[in-house]
Amino acid sequence: MRRTNDLGRHVRRLSLPLLLLAAAWATSPEAVARPSKGKAPPMLGSRDLLPGMKGYGLTVVRGQKIERFEIEVIGVLHNKLPDQDMILVRCAGLGLEHSGVVAGMSGSPVYVTDPKRGDLMIGAIAYAFPFNKDPIAGVTPIADMLPELDRPLRPGPENQRILPAPGKKAAGVRRADAGAAVAARPGAPRAVAGVDVAGLRPLAVPISASGFHPEVVKEFSAEFEGAGLGPVSVAGGGSGFVDMKPRPFEPGSAISLVIARGDMSLAGVGTVTWVRDDRFIAFGHPFQGVGQIHLPVGGAHVMWILASQVNSFKMAVPTSDIGVLDIDRQAAVAGRMGPKATWVPMQIRVRGKGIGTEKTWNVEVTDQPRFLPLAGAMVLANALKVSEPTADAASVKMKLTVELEGRDPVVIEDRFVSLDGTARLMEVRGLAMGLLKALVWNGFERLRPKAVQCELEVDEARDLVFLESARIPGEKAVVGRPIKLRLGFVKPNEGHKTVDVEIPALPRELAGEKIDIWFGPAADRPPERPEPHDVDDILRSVRDYQPHDRLAIVIKLPDRSWMIRGARLTELPMGVLDELSGHGRKVRRGHETIRITKDLPWAINGSGTMKVEVREP
Repeated sequence: MRRTNDLGRHVRRLSLPLLLLAAAWATSPEAVARPSKGKAPPMLGSRDLLPGMKGYGLTVVRGQKIERFEIEVIGVLHNKLPDQDMILVRCAGLGLEHSGVVAGMSGSPVYVTDPKRGDLMIGAIAYAFPFNKDPIAGVTPIADMLPELDRPLRPGPENQRILPAPGKKAAGVRRADAGAAVAARPGAPRAVAGVDVAGLRPLAVPISASGFHPEVVKEFSAEFEGAGLGPVSVAGGGSGFVDMKPRPFEPGSAISLVIARGDMSLAGVGTVTWVRDDRFIAFGHPFQGVGQIHLPVGGAHVMWILASQVNSFKMAVPTSDIGVLDIDRQAAVAGRMGPKATWVPMQIRVRGKGIGTEKTWNVEVTDQPRFLPLAGAMVLANALKVSEPTADAASVKMKLTVELEGRDPVVIEDRFVSLDGTARLMEVRGLAMGLLKALVWNGFERLRPKAVQCELEVDEARDLVFLESARIPGEKAVVGRPIKLRLGFVKPNEGHKTVDVEIPALPRELAGEKIDIWFGPAADRPPERPEPHDVDDILRSVRDYQPHDRLAIVIKLPDRSWMIRGARLTELPMGVLDELSGHGRKVRRGHETIRITKDLPWAINGSGTMKVEVREP
């Protein structure tokens, strides 16, 4: 009996230290909530929360190590978003008192500690107040995020290739299970006193840019921020990807949404909220809010948190691919680990004419229509900026080729000239962005670029002429006979240049008329086209691109024409004209033209118009 009592006493003596050790471990940075395979996390609904409840959140502030920060519930904003509450919490620890809530924390899971049930997930850090001096965050309830794990995916376009992970199937969590776990408790407080919510907005998704010149980053930052992304940070280190074995996602892991990779890289940074089997949810707010999306995702290596009075953010670089992002909706983004999204390879070759330099850049860009034009233009502009940055006066000869799935490639050539170095040569990026937008946003069907190649030849010589004069011998035109037009140009440091162009014989119905002959760069007066009727009209239009070194002579004929369904209609009877005037389809008026073009070895500056009387023979 005595031994039994002694044993009980020893057990009791050991129990207290063990309990204290367990409690200490539970609150240590290493103790993080791990996902339960195939199940939803233990959680507490927004209607069950009370002001003053305390707990913790998980995020990465350095490297890939998940760490804890403390939170205290302030209250709940009911129906802050459509059919969605928002939980307000105060954060502490990990330097958040200094930096405030940080861009890149979107998706950081948040838990409250219940004395009986333990740690219960309540949601993900997703919103913040700009210029707020306190680390106050808006939390998206986990019950609104979990259904995105099971949202059915529509079949992707035939030319959208996602390579599946072999032998993996996603398990489901029923919406009813999530709803039962967060059933509202009668009498729970529903007011938040003394909180100004006017400026509450989603945390920005910081973009990590590696391999880019700071001036190029600055130039494109406004466009990224206009798309709901930013700020853009210039990360260091080779291609911008950390060479390490990918780690499976878990709550609090840093996640990167990769837009470009290779000799240059672009990736958005956020945080994973929950993982179930091979599925994950993150952010707690939309990325672009497009519904279904296909973006490559990987891990991220956080280098530093840059504290700012305007917008603190994580500086991070992406790690290797882990999977693909599928869903982009109000409450969360969701994706799968294992499958891989496809890329559009880009190759840019920049040659320095006369000095013998050559540099080739290889980058892969996501084929998502929202990002391919922007990222492609940024990559091209950076290649030109970094390869030939010092020319005082330069010209660039450009050949841009876009290979398309199932169609002939689109090839565009042009020449751009600058009188003050390559700073003004960024028109090449505008051309690239415009072409890619016209293809992937054509409005008729999905065109998938297979590859993009761009050859740039930079010359310090000024391949530019200025239009000086134009004359027709006799200053008159005779119907039935060709017209000889002589144009005079001035080329800097080389003097005068003369170009003769023959205009075909004018039709007899112009006899007695005075016609206007326009002459100048073909880029300034492209052909007048009807509204496109299908994707083939779009392709014909972009293939008929008019470069700056092409001379155009345009004569507008007096009779009007009508353009409808991709075609031009001329010489229509009055009854048809009256019918077209009230037509519901897109109908444009225009003029038939006589158009002559001639390619020159220089870019053309200047244009003009001359009025000529047309006579009988």
